[in-house]
Amino acid sequence: MPSVVNKVMMREIENQFEENAFAFFSSFDKLSVAAISELRNKLSKTGTRSMVIKHALAKKVLKARKADAADKFFKGFVFVTFGSNDPQIVSKALLEFSKTNNRFISSGVYFERKIHDQDFVKQLASLPSRKELLTQVVLRIKSPITGIVLTLHQVLRGFVVALNEVKKLKEAQGQTA
Repeated sequence: MPSVVNKVMMREIENQFEENAFAFFSSFDKLSVAAISELRNKLSKTGTRSMVIKHALAKKVLKARKADAADKFFKGFVFVTFGSNDPQIVSKALLEFSKTNNRFISSGVYFERKIHDQDFVKQLASLPSRKELLTQVVLRIKSPITGIVLTLHQVLRGFVVALNEVKKLKEAQGQTA
């Protein structure tokens, strides 16, 4: 018979999978509490929730979601990071942390109702964030408009310079006459 703690944890994990668009799976072994706390603090800035969960609970939840392929990610302790915005930022943070802590491995991700491996996590990390993409779009939209404005400005400036030269010529002709 499952314990009350396991039932509560199971419900919490299920809620996190329902509420969030993605879940990154990482495994670690013999990592200090301070290191895990540091990672959680970094990830909390990205609007995510992280938790260490038991293999059996994770397998039950993923089996219910028809994502049995995630079993291969469960080695050592399982660290799951849930989020709903910008998976690129989360994957970058996890990979950066794994570079400094060789006992931490970002194994895979549950994204768009599919299980993806570590290569997909690396590809996500290489993508620009939503904010960077929006900036690029705005700059590309702004570029032609800026070109038109500058061209019109040059035409008007040339016209004013020409009028000024005509004025000077007429003044010079008026003084000689």
